[in-house]
Amino acid sequence: MRFQDSDDFLLSANAYDFDLYVVELAQQGVRGIDLVRLIRRRSVAGIVALGGEEGSEFVQALESGADMVLKADAPADHLSAGVAAVWRRLQSTAAGAPGAAPNPWTLLESRGVLQAPDGTEITLSESDLAIVRCFADAEGAKVERRTLIERLWGPDAAPASTENALHATLYRLRKRIEQAGQAFVPVHAVARVGYEFRAPLVRGS
Repeated sequence: MRFQDSDDFLLSANAYDFDLYVVELAQQGVRGIDLVRLIRRRSVAGIVALGGEEGSEFVQALESGADMVLKADAPADHLSAGVAAVWRRLQSTAAGAPGAAPNPWTLLESRGVLQAPDGTEITLSESDLAIVRCFADAEGAKVERRTLIERLWGPDAAPASTENALHATLYRLRKRIEQAGQAFVPVHAVARVGYEFRAPLVRGS
């Protein structure tokens, strides 16, 4: 998805739901360096910055959270290779060490708790619990918006009138996981479908 400028991006409903960003540092509205910083504060996604390969902007972009910095006029194949390299690094980090099976996230339904792979317990609200149950039922598959809406507000809820409420509910869940100290937040939006939990998720006692 392409955004015209930083203001357009920041006003979008799913600004922080992408897995990888290519950010031009020359921006109208919010500065490119600040935009990188804002994304990094809210997401562990990959960030490739364009335009600061020389001088202080290069250092600022990396210090603000960019994974890679390329010239704004870099050839298309250089940009493609850079994006691929950052993506490989992200996949490797998510998977853990070669040969090691990552610990799953665990839904402790009776206690209303989501346990992170490092053992951190995250207390869930009633709406959080309903959403995480949907993810657990899906067993790694994507969950449609309609399914989430029905689980939260019943089968008669109108999708058009609950779309913003659904987005806000998922945002609060992501924020709750983030505030529990988790660098990786596995709840992600899926364009034109709904949401998914991009990590192993099991039910526990």
